[in-house]
Amino acid sequence: MRRVLPVLSVLTAAALGCFAQQSTNPALNSHPNDQATFGNKKPPKKDKAPTSRTVTGQVTDEAGKPLEGAMVTLTDKATNERTTFFTKKDGRYQFEDLSFNKDYEVQARFKDAASDARKLSQYDTTPRPVRILQINTGAKPAAETAADSKKP
Repeated sequence: MRRVLPVLSVLTAAALGCFAQQSTNPALNSHPNDQATFGNKKPPKKDKAPTSRTVTGQVTDEAGKPLEGAMVTLTDKATNERTTFFTKKDGRYQFEDLSFNKDYEVQARFKDAASDARKLSQYDTTPRPVRILQINTGAKPAAETAADSKKP
């Protein structure tokens, strides 16, 4: 009997160990948000960092109305190379495939007036920066026009 007891305790411990190994199946313990991969599952795709940026914006007058036919000039500050774009009815412009490693400047002209130059720095890592260019055309803003119409 003395020999049977140690053998029984060893067999019981071995059986419990086997049971414990079987119950820790990784497939049963997986969570939908886990990043680990098991079996034939593919790892989640990582978003690639953009290699170029696109600057967009709108040219408006002081009242906030879009200006059609404004000439927007993009200047590469290192080479002084210039690219132009003429706005459509909505006053929007867009310059694509710009380097993250260069400084740029955008400015709009409409008739004899020009907007302030807006900078686009190489230290700004935004892939789609937006620059609104406002040109003072001499038209009164909507708030002033409404106030003038109420005066006696």
